[in-house]
Amino acid sequence: MLTVRRCAPLALLFLAGPAAAAARPIVYTVRVPAPETHVAEIEALVPVEGRQPIELMMATWTPGFYKVEDYAGRITELNARTREGAPVAVEKARPNRWRLSAGRARSVTVTYRLACEQRSVTTNWISPELAVLNGAATFLTLADGKPRPHEVRLVLPAAWKGVATALRRAGAEPHHYRALDFDSLVDSPIVAGELDVHGWSVGSSRHELVDVGERTAWDGPRAARDLERMTGAAKRLWGSLPFERYVFLNVFRQGGGGLEHKDSTLLTANPKTAGEPAGYRRWLPFATHEYVHAFNVKRLRPIELGPFDYEKAPTTRSLWISEGLTNYYAELLLSRAGLRDQAAFLASLSAQIASLQKQPGRLLQTVEESSLEVWTNSLSGVNPSEKTVSYYVKGHVIGFLLDARIRRATRGRKSLDDAMRLACERYAGARGFTAAEFEAVVEKIAGTRLRAFFDDALRSTNELDYTEALDWYGLRFASGDGIVPWTLETRPEPKPDEALRLRALLEAP
Repeated sequence: MLTVRRCAPLALLFLAGPAAAAARPIVYTVRVPAPETHVAEIEALVPVEGRQPIELMMATWTPGFYKVEDYAGRITELNARTREGAPVAVEKARPNRWRLSAGRARSVTVTYRLACEQRSVTTNWISPELAVLNGAATFLTLADGKPRPHEVRLVLPAAWKGVATALRRAGAEPHHYRALDFDSLVDSPIVAGELDVHGWSVGSSRHELVDVGERTAWDGPRAARDLERMTGAAKRLWGSLPFERYVFLNVFRQGGGGLEHKDSTLLTANPKTAGEPAGYRRWLPFATHEYVHAFNVKRLRPIELGPFDYEKAPTTRSLWISEGLTNYYAELLLSRAGLRDQAAFLASLSAQIASLQKQPGRLLQTVEESSLEVWTNSLSGVNPSEKTVSYYVKGHVIGFLLDARIRRATRGRKSLDDAMRLACERYAGARGFTAAEFEAVVEKIAGTRLRAFFDDALRSTNELDYTEALDWYGLRFASGDGIVPWTLETRPEPKPDEALRLRALLEAP
């Protein structure tokens, strides 16, 4: 088993190893000759080494977004030829697969047109102003599952002055990138257009905020300064940063959502409101949430979430950890970075508790069931129905309660921070953790059995008990005319140690 100290850097998430480096790469050339048509023309030089037939595939989902998508349905005019130019027969083997018979050819060139007119964070968008390309939705690959490098060359309109991606450059040629394997290619979205790049370093880790698209009243330098403070708080939390370079790809366009990647995130920002005070207050925790995912889910992950089968939907009971605890730590990091005061933290936590208590599905579905059934019960965990509960929201609240329980059990000497760091040391490698292993780590840090807590919070539909956590921090739910239900406030005369405990939570190094 691989042990990685403090979520240390990994060259590969699943360690493809020397076999990937030795294999001949698939080389893609992406052209956008007429961006107003929302079409990319793609040429893929595919090594086949005389094997026949071979099958090419498109993924049917993108890691981090639990929804089956028809990426292959965006492809038209798929053709193949040998290096000498002889046509190669192409047969549709499945909705997302193509079978080719190329005789003794060592390689084939496959060309296809790709419609890029969707604005989600897992699909592709091309307009006269910019392009957003996601790996799973863009690049077909060999269906043999063998690790191999993938290279991407971009031939872009002259008006697009820049490209941003977490992919490494391949040589001196402009817009030429190399991924060590298909996982890395899928995990590295690409944006192109007129870019504004704001950079900073935290220790030896370089960070960039890349703004692209038309925006109103957006203050990029301010956003970069705030992100610099947040990423510094993240380093203090984890002890180190697991990447040499991290990129916030901040795309101003209609649509919504953000998606985590190992060394980057793709964000969709509202072009009209993101720069306004209320819009920016929403954007900053949104960007922070995706950054926390670089640690919690991209390194420290449930065992079921990798290595990935891009044609099969994985299921896990642990998304309350991967998403709910990420929500919780996003709010903590903003407070610890000095970007949110105590009142703002309590207001955000109150909103999460109120949201949970308004979900009738909390009494019908456990948070583990919500995670296991994510492919069919919601839009990737968002917008639960009357019969389901959100693992984002309930997981966030459980994180707060669990943190308080650890602190109380250890008299303030340990916290959920310590449990997350220990879990990272043990499981942030190629294998991942089981639900039982994560719970065991938390019990070790707490120095006490927590089975009853986990059974009640995760595996039952009982109401959560807030009493212990509120007593520990000197909090209560406000009451009276005009008070929104589930609004947290400090008690009128908190004990000195209660106030210190709340400060320790929000100002931890």
